[in-house]
Amino acid sequence: MLESVENLIELQKIDNRIAELENYLNEIPDELKNLKNEKERLAVQYEELETRLNSLKSERNELETSSSEKNRLLDNAQKKLTTVKNNKEYEAVLKELDTLKKEIYEEELKVLELNDEIETNEKDFKACSEKKEQVDKQYEELITKRDEENVSHRQELEELREKRKEAVKNVKKQILSKYEMIRKARNNLAIVRVENETCTGCYMKVPPQLYVEVKKEHAIQQCPNCQRFLYFYEDAEQEQTAKS
Repeated sequence: MLESVENLIELQKIDNRIAELENYLNEIPDELKNLKNEKERLAVQYEELETRLNSLKSERNELETSSSEKNRLLDNAQKKLTTVKNNKEYEAVLKELDTLKKEIYEEELKVLELNDEIETNEKDFKACSEKKEQVDKQYEELITKRDEENVSHRQELEELREKRKEAVKNVKKQILSKYEMIRKARNNLAIVRVENETCTGCYMKVPPQLYVEVKKEHAIQQCPNCQRFLYFYEDAEQEQTAKS
């Protein structure tokens, strides 16, 4: 086999493994993806419930403060009844008392409604908080486990990248330039075997004369359809080895 072809096959094997490792490391497992979506959903729900709960408590505090102030005014108005000098003042104080009592009643009623709503929201918030804590913990454990599992893969990837730097030194610049261009255009696969006059990259028949030239191994050849570099192995076992 031509040395240039052997060098390209070796480079292709390195690039295949690099691509395999990069895809594996970049791919997010379904379990992790689903957990991440659940984590994000719960974070939004947690924030919404917390905001709603704080808003309800704030509204209740305002009503309680207002009600307390109105009770103070009510006491003052009741004291006025003992000091009024005529019917007009008496009726005015009575009207003030009625208004205050009505407003206090309405505010206390609203506070009771808010208490019920706050109790319901506190239960929802607690349930959400517990679920969020559980999912956050599961997510972090899964991330840690995946990072630990990926240590060997990242190490192998770094070693392969260094190995590739050495491998490209064995390939002529002109051929390497074509190899890189084809690899980018053809899903990382730039050199393939030809079998039964068929390119195993695009599975198109190659011209008979080109097939002969590939078998002669006098010069490196390319598929006229997909432009991939071609090589020939008679021994099926050797072909399988070259693919791995």
